[in-house]
Amino acid sequence: MTIHAPIAAISSPSSTDELALDVLAASAESRLVGALTFFELMQEGRRVRATGQITSMEMRNKFHENDVYKNIIKTKGRIPHLSGREDVRTARLAPGAVFGHDGASWVHEILGTVPAAGTPTYKLTQAVLDELVAPYASDLFYLGRAYGDDAITLPMYAKHFGNPKTGGAGEAYHSMTVGKTGSGKSTVVKFKIAGWARHQELAMLIIDPKGEFSDEISGYGVGDSGLPFSNILKGLGRVTKRYGITQVRLEGYELFEDVLISLGLGGDLNIRGADNKIELATAFSEIIRATDGLTLDSLRGCDRGETALRTILEAIIDEEDGYVDRIYKSKEPQDALKKIIERILGSETHRIWKTWDFLSFLFEDDGRRQTIGQIVRYVMASEAPGRPIVSLDLSVTGNRRDLVDLGVEFETLRAADEERDLFTDALQKKIMFRITADMRRLCESICSERIRAGSKQNVNTLVILEEAHRTVPQHVAADDEDGKKLKGKFVECVRETRKYGLGFEFIDQTIGGIDKEIVQQVRCFFIGYGLSMGSELQAVRELIGGDPGDIGLYRSFKDPASYGSPEQKRFPWMAFGPVSPLVSNRPLFFNAFGAGEFKDRNRLPDAGHAILRLPPQIASRSSRRQTAQGNVDITSISLLDDGILDD
Repeated sequence: MTIHAPIAAISSPSSTDELALDVLAASAESRLVGALTFFELMQEGRRVRATGQITSMEMRNKFHENDVYKNIIKTKGRIPHLSGREDVRTARLAPGAVFGHDGASWVHEILGTVPAAGTPTYKLTQAVLDELVAPYASDLFYLGRAYGDDAITLPMYAKHFGNPKTGGAGEAYHSMTVGKTGSGKSTVVKFKIAGWARHQELAMLIIDPKGEFSDEISGYGVGDSGLPFSNILKGLGRVTKRYGITQVRLEGYELFEDVLISLGLGGDLNIRGADNKIELATAFSEIIRATDGLTLDSLRGCDRGETALRTILEAIIDEEDGYVDRIYKSKEPQDALKKIIERILGSETHRIWKTWDFLSFLFEDDGRRQTIGQIVRYVMASEAPGRPIVSLDLSVTGNRRDLVDLGVEFETLRAADEERDLFTDALQKKIMFRITADMRRLCESICSERIRAGSKQNVNTLVILEEAHRTVPQHVAADDEDGKKLKGKFVECVRETRKYGLGFEFIDQTIGGIDKEIVQQVRCFFIGYGLSMGSELQAVRELIGGDPGDIGLYRSFKDPASYGSPEQKRFPWMAFGPVSPLVSNRPLFFNAFGAGEFKDRNRLPDAGHAILRLPPQIASRSSRRQTAQGNVDITSISLLDDGILDD
């Protein structure tokens, strides 16, 4: 293999942690910061090739530092025959992966000595790189090009968590992708999902509070990346499913009470105190349990909804049952509650009927919807081939569209959402807690079942959590009991499920907004533009070891929004951890591919289906309330743009 002329030579002082380079005159005008390099040495009689990335450069000219010559510089700006000619350029090289030749191929090695001064250092070429990583070719995936050299596409790992003999890691690991809005975060995560999706052995569960991944899986194009995400997944033969809140059957009296409170049914009865609302929810559960013919999963069906609520409200104001006395301790609010309930029982238009209709629908067993536990088990217990990629859409916009899709039978649900936000943050937390508890419980029980059956196969499942700070924030408000409960359960889940083959990918805009224990559990980091100041920069320093060269290279990232045109945009990233065969204990820097180049470089199939575009949503709450059609702009086919479908 042809190796081009060296660009620098190892200089002094150097160590196994950082090497000094004397840049050769022929490379003085070359773009070297961020460039990948390699050098060779003999180590215990074995040929070794070490890679690295240049993190910084420095120019020194001893004449320009001399006070005598500075007077000349003041008038002429340069020293004739000395400025430029006597410049000495040095660079700092962060050693990366090291490979030793075993006679047939290159295998991973450790740099156990310092190369001699004057050892030539070469710019890494794609041919040399491909030769080094050839033994790992089947495990590799490509996300972008080297930060300092567009000629190099960087190999990354995208392993599943199963048997290493089939490309697995042998255990689960947690990863994190963070970056400011506009850093290309969502696109890079979709790249990573496509990489994981190549492994039929790996199931995925996407918990999606924003709805973007759910929309993409459903065949809609979101944003302007141009990535045919759903087509790639279909081309890989992956089964994809999206579930909104209205497409999942909720279950359990504890969740019923929580959802009843979060939907504001207590407010419909003019109950304001938190403790009073809890007593009301408890009363509802007790009455349902004690009444023949009433069950959580049959509160709504066949015109029973209003009848069930009437039965419950009548029981609450029945003096013999004493529920009003439990909800309120003093007579005045007791009498007020009785009057409100009596007025409701005599009115068919009170908004409580709409709230109740939605609540009872969420728990209704209609024979079509699965429970959260059933969905989680479906994902984890599935067998290859055909393991699914499932998205649980908790977003407001996605679930409002679902209400419209339910049809005229559920107009009361849309009307209820018109008057208030049914898909609240509180409701998300209740559902997230149930998802988390089921994941923690089921991954252990599934593995136990398999061990008893003689199998050592783990659940081999990746959970992708968008907007991670909403689930595991660094700080939870003192009065946010739901938030505390959810965070505690999720931290427990992340800490204990890796051994069962359940790994997590966390997505967020910052590191500091996420609970520190979660961050400590993460092994693979992808950090995009935007964390270069204040506490966020300090968090980055702590993650990568605080090396000034690495930090300086990260801080050199340019805001993608500052480019003149979309074609010129670059999306820079820093990756850290066991993310690539080129990484040892230092970060790796790269510019993410565009959508087309990503698909082509990884030879990903495209199912070729038309990419849909969502009609515009009504943006503000005030405008939603002024419309008669609910929370989604109902648009006829004749009014849609001609380009709503991509060719």
